[in-house]
Amino acid sequence: MKAGLLFGPGDLRIVDAPMPEAGPDDAILRIVRLAPYGTDIATYLNKGGRYVSAYPTGFGADISGVVTAVGANVTSVRVGDRVSALALAHCGRCANCRKGRTNLCLDPAFRMPPRMAVAQEFARLQARQLAILPDNVSFDDAAMLGGIVDLLNAWDKMRPEIGETVAIVGVGAMGWGAIAGARALGHPVIAIGGTGIRAALAHRCGADHVVPLRVHDEDVSDQVLALAPGGVGAIMETSATDWGVKQCFRIAAPGARIVTTGAPGSLPASGWEVVGKELAIFGSRAGHNQEGALRLIAAGKIDLKPTITHRLPLDDLPEAFSLLTGSDSRNVGRIMIDVSAA
Repeated sequence: MKAGLLFGPGDLRIVDAPMPEAGPDDAILRIVRLAPYGTDIATYLNKGGRYVSAYPTGFGADISGVVTAVGANVTSVRVGDRVSALALAHCGRCANCRKGRTNLCLDPAFRMPPRMAVAQEFARLQARQLAILPDNVSFDDAAMLGGIVDLLNAWDKMRPEIGETVAIVGVGAMGWGAIAGARALGHPVIAIGGTGIRAALAHRCGADHVVPLRVHDEDVSDQVLALAPGGVGAIMETSATDWGVKQCFRIAAPGARIVTTGAPGSLPASGWEVVGKELAIFGSRAGHNQEGALRLIAAGKIDLKPTITHRLPLDDLPEAFSLLTGSDSRNVGRIMIDVSAA
């Protein structure tokens, strides 16, 4: 089968690879769609050496496909099912997994789950990572769940009041999903960030206001505070950058709930600043509620297909990453990889 493997930072090749075989708790998927996003870009570049420790390696996360084989213990999916997949593998047995918090699996084997290898024609995944697609959810829809699932995880922490404005910091693949999710849940949205077409795509996803950047890492907090005098109470950061986290603290209202997906540096606030505003700060490690995300799509409340600006076959996966990391990446939305026929 064909597979996209990384042989070094920025060195992505399409190679022939052996077909995967299902273990007792696994399913084999024929991958239909792959939509690379920020974590895939960071893995491709291996920023700071954080993402890859040994080459060659497979990668990918946001995918949809069809089950072609299942292991002996699998009853949750069957051959022929159309499915999406959670990004993180998990044990399914620990206290957190039993509560549904699979992204916080307590089993030491899954504290740092093995990286998914799904940028290929067939892939082996844990059956418990999969969710069956409703009939009216397309393979394209199901390959863009990452931002929506992250938003639902953040929602459990922010708990916005009815009608409360939500700020989404970062206008990329994760941000578009979070914007669409917040609007689907009935809240006004201020989207912060983005250059080129990214701000326009944020509007398409439902943002009421978009505060774009003129230059990389620009501080636009004054513009946000002009829209929300006194600050914003529910804030989700999706860029996983120091810039994004700084914007969160600068626009936070007293009593704000800030959810961040990460950043390489330290928090840009002292303990006294946190106490002075009584801020609540949460981390969000991916998410676990893909069924909830699929229900919102099936109900017609979320449609991320307008964010797709390019469609390429698996053979052109290196070209896709050249676009996503190139000098004109600000004018690139989601790239949908047609791995196999729907």
